[in-house]
This record gives sequence, structure tokens and C-alpha cells, in this order.
Amino acid sequence: MNQAEPGTIRKVTSDNLEVGLICADRDGNRVRLDRVDRNAGTLAYHFLNDELRVQEGIQEPSIEDFLAEGWYLA
Repeated sequence: MNQAEPGTIRKVTSDNLEVGLICADRDGNRVRLDRVDRNAGTLAYHFLNDELRVQEGIQEPSIEDFLAEGWYLA
């Protein structure tokens, strides 16, 4: 699993994308990747609450759109 070293903040890149990866944005929102389909160029994720439990329905953006949102490794 890809994780940043303690004290390191890195943006998620295409190479980092794998099922189970937890990402965060600048506002503290966290998501867990549920599916990564590189051939189709899509992925699926759920938002997580503070207890890291699923909070909302599944989102299915393109990989390009997901990376453009500026997620960080959590």
C-alpha cells in the first residue's frame, strides 16, 4: 500500500492509485478507493467519516478528474 512517510505530504499521482488507498483533501475530507480501472480510465471511491466508515454513496469519476481535484496521500 502506498503511504507517505511520517511528516510527509504528497499529492496522489496515477502511480499511487490502488484499491484501499485512503486520500485526503485540504479540507480534511477523506475517501477510500474501491476500484481502479486503468484500462477504462475510471475509479470508484467512498467518502469516509471521522471513524473511517463509509459516509456517502459511491463516486465514479475518471482518473484524470480525480487527480485534478488535488487529493493527498493520507
